[in-house]
Amino acid sequence: MPEPTLPHPALRRLAASCGAALLLAAAGCSIVLPEARQPQSREASAAVPAPPGMSPAAEASAAGIGANTDHGAPLAAAQTFRGVIPCADCAGQRITLTLFPDWTWRQRRVYFGTRDGADASFVTTGRWERTLENPQRIRLIGDRNEAALYEFQNPSTLRLLDQEGQPINSALNYSLTQQFELDPIADSFTMRGRVLPADGRTTFAICATGKSYPVAAGGQADQLAAAYAKLRVAPGTPVLMWIRGHVATQGQPPQEQVVVEGLTGGTLDSPCD
Repeated sequence: MPEPTLPHPALRRLAASCGAALLLAAAGCSIVLPEARQPQSREASAAVPAPPGMSPAAEASAAGIGANTDHGAPLAAAQTFRGVIPCADCAGQRITLTLFPDWTWRQRRVYFGTRDGADASFVTTGRWERTLENPQRIRLIGDRNEAALYEFQNPSTLRLLDQEGQPINSALNYSLTQQFELDPIADSFTMRGRVLPADGRTTFAICATGKSYPVAAGGQADQLAAAYAKLRVAPGTPVLMWIRGHVATQGQPPQEQVVVEGLTGGTLDSPCD
């Protein structure tokens, strides 16, 4: 049986939404990753203790995300996991995944060892939850129905599962290890969300997470506000827009804000789905 590799539906969807230039990431090569340690059995995986830092914290319902949904035990603090996993047509994928206590996540995926020799980096975001049948397993839910399943192998290790939620039968590495330092993943990426004025400020609610952020001053914040004023149906109604930007912690007291670097498109009031 051939070694399984991580499929690329998320990459294809991201490339379709962000433009033909992103298709460069699919450039192939035939470098094979070295063999890693044998994966744990399913029985051993089920026996590991719960990861640390889990408590029914008030942060579980931050920003109104999941307020009426039982996601399981939330995180007491944000955690970053990193690892290199196999790639279908490149040397490997360097995954950096940060889980936040408000049930959101951000991920940086870097494809390296491609045929043209250029690394291709993509950032995505979304919501996460624990599976009902096994609280050690978490499901990542992204924009446009992107999804992935991971399982805590031990308190500091997440292992990627296949699309059916089963351990991948391979000696190759499919694990991400918790990092000592938090990586908030403040890279720029294309995001889809609803623009709406609130308390005298422009806000941007990212569709993939449902979380609303204030728009940081500077950059193209004024252009975003002007575009909203042209597209809105009436004052106070939201507008669905696509922007290029990043999420950064700014201000006093510090809070996460969306920094707008460019406008991609917009439409009249429309649901995210």
